This record gives sequence, structure tokens and C-alpha cells, in this order.
Amino acid sequence: WINSGEDLNSNGLIEPSDLNGIDDDGNGFIDDIHGWDFTDAPHFPDGGDYQERDNDPFDENGHGTNVAGIVGAVANNSIGIAGVAPGCRMMNLRAGTSQGLLEEDDVASAIVYAVDNGARIINMSFGDMATSQMLRDVCQFAYQSGVVLIASAGNSQSADVHYPSGFLETISVGATTADDYLAGFSNYGATV
Repeated sequence: WINSGEDLNSNGLIEPSDLNGIDDDGNGFIDDIHGWDFTDAPHFPDGGDYQERDNDPFDENGHGTNVAGIVGAVANNSIGIAGVAPGCRMMNLRAGTSQGLLEEDDVASAIVYAVDNGARIINMSFGDMATSQMLRDVCQFAYQSGVVLIASAGNSQSADVHYPSGFLETISVGATTADDYLAGFSNYGATV
């Protein structure tokens, strides 16, 4: 995904002339050509870019990039894997630190941005056993806006409800082995 309203050269690349310090498309985010970094978690022990929100959604943890590759990896090129949706466009939004820590207000802001900027599917490969009304409300907002929500069932080999995958508005995804048995790390249960 490229924000055409900020890509002034219409070439899909970030060039100095694109980074003009102006919110060219009027969406409230300056120079968000390739998405946005919503992480502002100064109280987390972390390194890298985690204290202020900015226009650089670079994945310092690697998890989001891995998931994106599973979704969109090129097919039929005899290299690595084929993604489940090769050729799809992906909006890069970052809401976590390099250690994979997330704050719900950062996640909520990313979901609102995705909805407001035309996302049709939101993948949420994160979660916890606890949740907040804020996360519930923002998932309902996305769902009511026609967005499909997909979330990780969790990795603790448990039937305990995991959020946001436990919300009725989400499609909760577990993992299987190559032989189609439950993977040893995957959550399971009625919400999956």
C-alpha cells in the first residue's frame, strides 16, 4: 500500500521531495507515504524507535514482517514460500516495540488509521488474556465499517480466551502441523 496523497512523485518511493513536512492528503498524518508508526511507549524497557509516533513503520521486532511474508509472498517464483494472498497490498502500521510489547492505545490508533485509510482486512497477530473496552470498541468500529478482522488465537497451548481474537467481530486463527494436527504452541477452543 502506498498513500498516493503523500507520494507526490507517484512512484512508490520515498524521495526527499515527498518528505515535505506537510500533511498533503489531510488525514492528520504528515508524510505517511508507506504507513505509520503508532508506538509511543517510553515506559517500556526497549531500544530503537519506540518513544514517539512517526512516519517510519519499520518493524524492529520482525514478527510483523514475517506475518506479512506469509500473507503476501510472491507465488510461482521457485523461491521460499508462496503467500496465501500473493500480490495483495499491505498497509504498514507499527504498534509495538522491538521486544514485541504493545500498548492498547497504540493498537487502537493503528486500527482507526487502517479503517480511515481504506483497509479492507486487518491482521492482528498479537494479543493477551486481558483486554480493555478501548480495544473492544475499536474492533467493533472496524467491523461496523465493513473491515474483516483476523487475529491470532494465541501461542500458549490453551483453551483460554485470547483477545482480540476472542471478540465476536474477529476471525480467530490457530495453527496446525504439516499433518493437520493442532500445533503444540497454538491456542484452541470455542473462539477459534
